[in-house]
Amino acid sequence: MTEIESRFSQWSDDFFVHMFARRPVDATFAGLREYNAMLPDMSGEGLAETREEIDGLLRRLSEIDRDALDKFQRIDYDLAKGFLLMQGWERDDGIMYRCNPVTYTGEAAFALLSPFLSDFRPVPEKQSDFHARLSGLPRFYADARQNLVQAPHAWTERAIKECTGTLLFLGEGLDHLIAQEGLAVDPNCRSAAIEACEGFSRFLEEDLSDKPLEYTGCGKTAFRNILGWAHGIDQDFDLHAYAAHAEQIIRQCSAALESQAPQFGCTTPEVALARLRDAHPDAEGYLSSYGELWEASRKLNERERLVTWDDNPIEYQPIPLWARNVQPYLYFLFYRCPPRWHKPPTYRYHVYPLEETASLQEEFLRANNTFVIKTNHVLHHGGIGHHVQNYNAVRSRSRIAQVAANDGPARLTMLCGGTLCEGWACYISELAGHRGFLEPLELYAELSSRRRMAARAVVDIRLHTGQYSIEDAEAYYREYAKMPGAAAHGEAVKNSLFPGGAIMYLYGVEQIEALRDEVARRLGTDFSLQRFHDEFLSYGTVPVSRIAQEMLADLDGQS
Repeated sequence: MTEIESRFSQWSDDFFVHMFARRPVDATFAGLREYNAMLPDMSGEGLAETREEIDGLLRRLSEIDRDALDKFQRIDYDLAKGFLLMQGWERDDGIMYRCNPVTYTGEAAFALLSPFLSDFRPVPEKQSDFHARLSGLPRFYADARQNLVQAPHAWTERAIKECTGTLLFLGEGLDHLIAQEGLAVDPNCRSAAIEACEGFSRFLEEDLSDKPLEYTGCGKTAFRNILGWAHGIDQDFDLHAYAAHAEQIIRQCSAALESQAPQFGCTTPEVALARLRDAHPDAEGYLSSYGELWEASRKLNERERLVTWDDNPIEYQPIPLWARNVQPYLYFLFYRCPPRWHKPPTYRYHVYPLEETASLQEEFLRANNTFVIKTNHVLHHGGIGHHVQNYNAVRSRSRIAQVAANDGPARLTMLCGGTLCEGWACYISELAGHRGFLEPLELYAELSSRRRMAARAVVDIRLHTGQYSIEDAEAYYREYAKMPGAAAHGEAVKNSLFPGGAIMYLYGVEQIEALRDEVARRLGTDFSLQRFHDEFLSYGTVPVSRIAQEMLADLDGQS
């Protein structure tokens, strides 16, 4: 290692210490147990110190000769710089900390839940860390109240909902953990945390709700910067042309859904899609069907030679009792990226528990039908999509690529992992479906998935360039993606909170397809789809545009 490479390695160590010390809940999800007793410092002093650290890291980075680094260090150099610039913007802009209550409610909730989701040690070994976070909640909420001055109503509404989830955890959730897993909780500390959360929820309802902020996105300049910092999208990228392109995809998908519905004996797409609910496991085989379909997807992958799939087993389990009433109110994912450090040999994947009341079971099974299990829980998340990609990421030579796509309290640890992790999961799920994993009606239904993906790109662009309000975005989803009202509202609010987080699905898929086709064109008969996928995933969670740049440059060097 050269002297400059060594300096950058030391800088990278300091960068990760900064990132995880300032975002300790993300650290817990990444498996870094040394941060498990910490809460984010949201005091005025803490936010100012964070900004100073960002400036210091950027200044030191500018003094390192990027061109003297190896390929993967250059990738980390660029992604770390983009991440720090984005973090600096979030603090300078003021929206994230002065006008976004979800910044606080998500962190508070998952500060408490994350040790039971991503730390697999016995409860007694996590006891003191959990107590430290629990006892720190009153101060955390007090800082949040001090920082917040106004907020869009939809954000305040979501934050109130997250407070409800946190209070349910502090109540019956802790009761289950105490009774079933031997968690010891100081009653005074617990009471103080409940009182602080209830007080913050009242503040949101009675104070912040009376100070609404009209929100029409982060602005065109900031949005372009975010796309560059995180996704490697050039400044001259034509946003409006891409939105028009996405709308063309929406029209094509809608037309195909209409024209193909009669093939299934149906007059409309809605009637055809509703038939998916008829194919579902029975009550006795509900839970086992997840594992059986997971194994079937592995066999299909072996037969079709799509990607190297190492033995990283998944165990599908019902959502634990302590989380069942909490889950609907929070960003509680069925599948979270396994922790980078201290991951278990078999990873738990949480699914809805079967309704115990016989009269409710039929409707439950129709909602959690075979198509949902195949596409969402097996292909996209638990199998060839995120799970295979995540286990490739930890072997990447890029240090950032190993952790970028970890799921945090409300978003990815680093947005730069987005086009890869979501692009790959959507791309490979569709490919596996067409290679025999999905039945004809299920393949037909995937047209609506592509339509929804395109609608996300349209909303992301138009919301954050000031063309749409949150209400406009919700209406767009209802009309053009045919989303139900609650789903459309939730998606629009999420898009407003995290600029650049919705375009990455369609953009990622299309970039992967374009790279695959170009590599195949260049290699001709020497092209292997599995070899392409393996090399592509070996980069880890790096922006797809950057992987394309590196892979094509390597091919140019070989010619």
